[in-house]
Amino acid sequence: MLEWFEQTNVEVKPKEKTATQDTESDESPVNVIHQYLDENELRADNREDLHPNGFTPAKTFHDFPIRGQEVLLHERRRRWLDSDNHNVMSEFDFIQESPRCSKELADFFLRSVWSRSL
Repeated sequence: MLEWFEQTNVEVKPKEKTATQDTESDESPVNVIHQYLDENELRADNREDLHPNGFTPAKTFHDFPIRGQEVLLHERRRRWLDSDNHNVMSEFDFIQESPRCSKELADFFLRSVWSRSL
């Protein structure tokens, strides 16, 4: 991750309560860690004709909790201009939008947990 992005800021903020949260459980996170990341100047295919041209608006993703605290990544991708001043966007896929497993893998996990609990 650090090869592709530079961490520009980290903020720890209290988690906001929603109207649907009547009671807090002991395990719900109290704070949210916000990590702000900007894409480094790594040119696609080492193209020398590209010039940095600011950043895209930040996208926010949930990451794995750190010591029970919720973590949000705010990532900004770099925008590029080629030698003809055309916008170019790199095709790197950093984020998996929806981590899913196959039905067979889910069945395997469920059977493993049930067999241990019997």
